[in-house]
Amino acid sequence: MKLQRFKEKNKKQKVIIIFTITCVLLITGVFLYKTFASFQVIKNEDLINGDVSDPGDIYFAFYKDNKIQKEMPTKEQGYVLDEEKSYCGITGGSDSNIKVHVTEDNMIHVSGVTTSRTKCNLYFVKGIYLLGKGIPFALEGEDGLYEVKHDDVSGTLNDEGFAVEEYRYAGSNPNNYIRFNDEDWRIIGLVNVMTDENNTVEQRVKIVKKDTIGMYSWDSCSNVNYNRGINEWSQADANILLNDFYYNSKNGQTCYISFNNQTSSCDFNSIGIKEKTKLQIEEVIWNTGAVLTTTLTFNDAYKEERSTQIGKTCLNSDHCNDDIERTYKWKGNIALMYPSDYGYSISDKSCSNLSKEVESSYGMDCRNHSWISFSEKTQWLLSPGNNKNEAYVCFALLLDGRVVAPRCYYGNSVGDGYIYLRPALYLKNNVKIKYNEKDGSLEAPYDLQQIL
Repeated sequence: MKLQRFKEKNKKQKVIIIFTITCVLLITGVFLYKTFASFQVIKNEDLINGDVSDPGDIYFAFYKDNKIQKEMPTKEQGYVLDEEKSYCGITGGSDSNIKVHVTEDNMIHVSGVTTSRTKCNLYFVKGIYLLGKGIPFALEGEDGLYEVKHDDVSGTLNDEGFAVEEYRYAGSNPNNYIRFNDEDWRIIGLVNVMTDENNTVEQRVKIVKKDTIGMYSWDSCSNVNYNRGINEWSQADANILLNDFYYNSKNGQTCYISFNNQTSSCDFNSIGIKEKTKLQIEEVIWNTGAVLTTTLTFNDAYKEERSTQIGKTCLNSDHCNDDIERTYKWKGNIALMYPSDYGYSISDKSCSNLSKEVESSYGMDCRNHSWISFSEKTQWLLSPGNNKNEAYVCFALLLDGRVVAPRCYYGNSVGDGYIYLRPALYLKNNVKIKYNEKDGSLEAPYDLQQIL
């Protein structure tokens, strides 16, 4: 019998089938890659606070500036979690019951998980950790947290150990409300401050009370024989009021009000600092350098506030006898905001950065971009004046947004009314935001807790 070569039947059909199967597998692989390969599985039973069959069965995808990354961006790289944009869900969609945040030590915390194989999309943006919570930076002109670089004064600051950058809340109404002393306060920002007599400079959270506490003089004429007061904070009547009467919740004290050197009985028993709150306040060295009262920008004011300049001594030719020793530093718990605090709270950079004078007619346009100026009261500021021989000049913020320099004892009408005290202070480094769903708005202010 003659042998013949064997020919496979339907060879073309089999090739088509194999090619089709290969394509299906390839497409499936790409789909799986897109849905899972971009996610990093985390197996850590302490990671998730939920009820799932396998507490580690959760997947994370990390986005840095909207681009997916293999590794989680860190605070050292200048990134924080954008909690509003980040989300978790079983199939990659959003489950409103699942909450996720990243702590300052780069630990991921997820709560509300009830089903295994949950996927989380975490979006990281430029920002800082403030009070233990990641706060993204705002876009220029918007309400929120801004990085402030003191480039023009960095040489002076660095000589004393100051960092170049600070972080300030700016805009007409950013979400910077906190519950402090069982009442509403607002976060000024994370700023440079000296914490000891060795000029050790660290960054601390600075806050200010939402409302003023009364119409009181910066200083009275009780210690000189001229009725304009003295612009030396270490001996000012407002200093005594804030750090004794108000700090210790005293009542029945004699306080000077900002009208014709009159006095009144002031009662801080109900609105003063509570004993539990005192544990959260950092005693720091406040800069009380004198600031020139004319043609000054807010960056210039920042530099002069931290300078060694002192206020002018009142001479006999000024109809007074002033032998008060003047200083440019003072250590204590509570004081007032600086002129520059107001400047850096303005989100319109044409107002707050370099180009505008402190005391000028532009104020009303700029006040609409500052949460500090939105008050029903004219407010005293901390810095003494340094102009000519006027030993009685201090600073105040008017309702129209202008920073002016009236007499520390306020007896005449200036601007839009009498001047009020609004306490400001620094928080200890171990005071953190208590993590919850609150967003720092007036309706949902951040809660604080002290880590002992």
